[in-house]
Formats: sequence, structure tokens, C-alpha cells
Amino acid sequence: MKHTKLWLAAIATAGALAAGTANAEVTWRFGGINPPGAAVTVASKYFAELVTERTEGRVKVEFYEGSQLGTGPAQIEAMSVGAQEGYISSGSNASNLVKEFGVVDVPFLFANQEHFLKFMDSDLVAGLKDRLRDEFNVRILATNWFRLPRTLMTKEACVDSPDDIAGKRSRSPNLPMYIAGWEAIGTVPVTTAYGETYLALSQGVVDMTESAGEQVYSSKFYEILPYVTDAQMMYPQNSVYVAESAFQEISDEDKEIVTQAAKDAGDYFVQLVKDEVAPNRAKMEAEGVTFCDMAPEVRAQFAAKVAAYAPELEAKGLLPEGWWDKIQAMK
Repeated sequence: MKHTKLWLAAIATAGALAAGTANAEVTWRFGGINPPGAAVTVASKYFAELVTERTEGRVKVEFYEGSQLGTGPAQIEAMSVGAQEGYISSGSNASNLVKEFGVVDVPFLFANQEHFLKFMDSDLVAGLKDRLRDEFNVRILATNWFRLPRTLMTKEACVDSPDDIAGKRSRSPNLPMYIAGWEAIGTVPVTTAYGETYLALSQGVVDMTESAGEQVYSSKFYEILPYVTDAQMMYPQNSVYVAESAFQEISDEDKEIVTQAAKDAGDYFVQLVKDEVAPNRAKMEAEGVTFCDMAPEVRAQFAAKVAAYAPELEAKGLLPEGWWDKIQAMK
């Protein structure tokens, strides 16, 4: 309720001023956590340019990369109280406010990308978006920033069995579902901010990590973890978030422009990822990185472990009762 009261006050103020400010210039601060040169960083800057150009400067977006505005959880929390206008990063970051968004972080839950997309287009997700906006002041402008499936990155060999990573210390963001997911497949999660992961790996604080396929190269984690297993562990995407209080301050015309810019930048991001895959993989292989595919039967073993853990996810309140079966029925 604390969040709701704060942002409702912000909305009320914005509404009172709307008539006089519809054509005024506003500057929005958007943040991200990825390093310079990463596809999501490049596409985020493109989004900022599109908004500024298409609104003819009525809405100016300044994008701050590399966690300059704080960790992911800190930035989305700042948006919820109107202290930051926007954020572009993992769709599951919203689980800091609406915990059910964490379902996309359940490892080996989705059979394939098509299965994941059916879930994203479902009424289940539509309801979560409404709650995020209505209760926490955070609107999702676009979810079409599709990334490559998550890989497992290890130090000594590729992953050929759940036993290969049993008991390993795995880097995890500070997201409850992510932590539970690592536990479900037998690892020991160690919460580590994304920007601190390279150092944690270097110092042996964590033994392994996962990575969306397109970030294996830009993160440079491969320098320490040279074995990359295409586990299809999750099917991640980035979302473009905006504070609802800020969104309501602009004209209806500019709302449409901003929303379309977020979607267009998502298409641009997907193309960037496709264009980078082959050359980046060649560079890493030249440096001694080994890429492996996970056999279907091994993936099935991991999926079985998570399915057996599903009642625990429900008991912890991370997975709404009945959602596991509903999601499986979407295959």
C-alpha cells in the first residue's frame, strides 16, 4: 500500500498539470545495467534517439548504461516511487514488485521459444502487467526485445548431466524465483549484482553462471568460464519500463510515439542480436572457448528436477497455485 499511495499522489499531481504541460518539454532518465557495446545498450540508446526525434524534443530520453543509476532492483524500485522515469532490462526484473513475473525465470519450464511466447501473450501475463501499473506505478511499454536462450557457463567442462553442476556456487541476481530456480536444479545460488559478476568469478566467489546467448561475448565471462552449454535454460527477453506518473504527464500523441519507439527499438535489438551471433562466436572460439549443445535427454532430466520442485515454488508463494499446469497446457 505504501507504493500505491505514493504513486497515486504523483498521478494526481500529473493529472492536475496535464492541460498546461502537454506540449512542454520533459526529460526522462532511463537506466540499464549492461556494459557499453552490449546489444541491449546499443538498442536502448536507439530508443532514446527515436523518442527524442519523433516527439521533436517534447520528450527527451537520456539513457544511462552500466548500472550508473544503480542495480536493477534499485532502479525499478526508484521508478515505483517516481524517482526515475524509465528502465530497460530483463522482463523478470518486475518480480521485485509483482513476484509472479518471476515465472519466466523458472529454469527448463518452457519447452521451446514458441511455448514461451504463448505464455507472454496469455491472460496470465496481461493481468500481471495491469497489477504492475495500477499498484506500483510501472508501465511496460514493450516486451519484444527477445534475447537468445540462456546458456550455462562453466570452468572445466560442458554440462552433460545435472550431476555436473550439483553443489556448484552459481551466480544469481537478487530475485526470489531465480534463487529458487538454481536450488531446484541442484546448485547453491550466490546473489551477486550483474556488474560485480566478473570479479566474483575471478575471485572464486562463484563457480559458474548462466548468460543469455548474446551476452556471453559482451560480458567477457567466457574469459573465466570457457565452456558454454546451450542449455535452452530459459527464453529471456528485455522489457521497456516507464513510470506511469511520468507517462501520464505527456500528451496522448506522445504516448503513442513513445510506445511505438519502444517496439521499434525492440525489433532493432533482435536484429542486432542476430547479426552479432556468428562473428562473436568466431572470436570466442579463436580464444579457446568451447561451445556445446545440451542433449534433449539431458534437458529432460533438468526439467524433471524442476517439475518435482514445483510444489515448493507454490509453497513459497513464488508460483501461483495451478500456474504450472496452465503453462504446461500452452505447449
